[in-house]
Amino acid sequence: MPGLTRCRAFAFYDRPVIGSTAIRQRTAGVVDRVAALPVLRQDAILYLLSGAFAAGESGLAITADYREWGRMTTLVYLGAAACSELVYRRRRAARSDPDQGDGASPFRRAVVLAVLVGAVLVPLSFLVMWRAGGGPVVNPKAAQAQPEVAVIERAGDRFSHFHDPYLRKPTNVGVSPSNDAKSVDSKSYFPYLPGMVPFGLTNAASVPAPFTDARLPLTAFTLIVVLLSLALSRAPSRRRWRAFQFLIVLPTGALALATGGDDMPVLALLLLGLVFLQRRQPVVAGIVMGLAGTLKWTAWPLILLGLWCVRDEDDRRAMTRYILTVLVVAVPIIGAGAALDVHAFWRNVVAFPLGLAHVHSPAASPLPGQILVQLFPADKRSLTVALIAAGAVIVLGVLLWRPPRTPSAAARFAGFALAFATLIAPATRFGYFIYPANMFVWAYLLHKPQARHLSKAPSTLAQAPQLASSTW
Repeated sequence: MPGLTRCRAFAFYDRPVIGSTAIRQRTAGVVDRVAALPVLRQDAILYLLSGAFAAGESGLAITADYREWGRMTTLVYLGAAACSELVYRRRRAARSDPDQGDGASPFRRAVVLAVLVGAVLVPLSFLVMWRAGGGPVVNPKAAQAQPEVAVIERAGDRFSHFHDPYLRKPTNVGVSPSNDAKSVDSKSYFPYLPGMVPFGLTNAASVPAPFTDARLPLTAFTLIVVLLSLALSRAPSRRRWRAFQFLIVLPTGALALATGGDDMPVLALLLLGLVFLQRRQPVVAGIVMGLAGTLKWTAWPLILLGLWCVRDEDDRRAMTRYILTVLVVAVPIIGAGAALDVHAFWRNVVAFPLGLAHVHSPAASPLPGQILVQLFPADKRSLTVALIAAGAVIVLGVLLWRPPRTPSAAARFAGFALAFATLIAPATRFGYFIYPANMFVWAYLLHKPQARHLSKAPSTLAQAPQLASSTW
């Protein structure tokens, strides 16, 4: 059915942002082949790939927390892959619908929830307890959290004592903490915006040691906001479960939640903001996006892209209401954090993430931008400015050429832009690819097929309901 295949590709990749025609055609072909698979078969593939990734982490990861997560989750993912594949084959042999209608059958939901427990909640619990009371028997002194955990906790400690969370003269970067001693990262950079500070306040509370870990409020907040987002979304059930898989259950979310998690509340709020943009509630969307903008700078590309697609219930442009609401929420919080000591704020939140501080970030990965500044260390500052300027010109040029008109298009554009920024940034890491990965999935979640896409294959119009139920 070549007409139907092309229909699917154009429905999801309408108005492409970047890439030649040949690349777009190959990409659409891959998407078509994957989209043509029943949902349970897709789940089996995703879980199998996740199991392979977890197995690799268990043996090759540099830090102990990644290795322990891999050891605890490999069999979880492989078991989920086997169960999904077996049920798919049984239903196909019985000549019944493998996806049982909408592709969100009770079995599929049960598997997703089981993987949530096995790949997120159980590893998180063990890592938190090991950090509080000593690591596993095989390596009791190994680090059981990523550096950002202690960095956020120390900022919370300072704030709870009415001190500036941003140190004027930080001397070191975060380390992977094996315990919760107050000396860990007490002099480190805090490269986040002020909205991240409350997640570290649990460390200053008078509660048992395991409950002081910053990963607990980070994970709880993320889960609550994601569940609210998907409950409010008007997308089909199967799409919502797919988005939940990528953001929480698969390694794109599970690894981060169990070992660090500072990016996860940002992603959760951005998803909720997109859902409200889709529901044409510009003020509420502005509030949510504004909150996301107080956590990390990585939220701001999608916040600004919302300007091109925000509309109210009467289908009128609502740019002013949206951006004013964002600013009313974000500016006072960010301003309060900067006002205490502008120099300290600049060093922590701007200079350090850009690689302009006199320390080496442990988050750096061998991506093109990072490699370039390492090859020419004497020109690091000028290269940083040049990379930022070049990236901004390219992204703005494409934005003016093909601006996003819907929340789905905004998510897709942000995915391309953030993937490009991650590649060329002078201080970056592989982990930031969770942003474009999730945003491409959100573009699918929020996409609304239009009649003009189906007009390319008139003979398939009668099969449109079948098309909708066989994609992802």
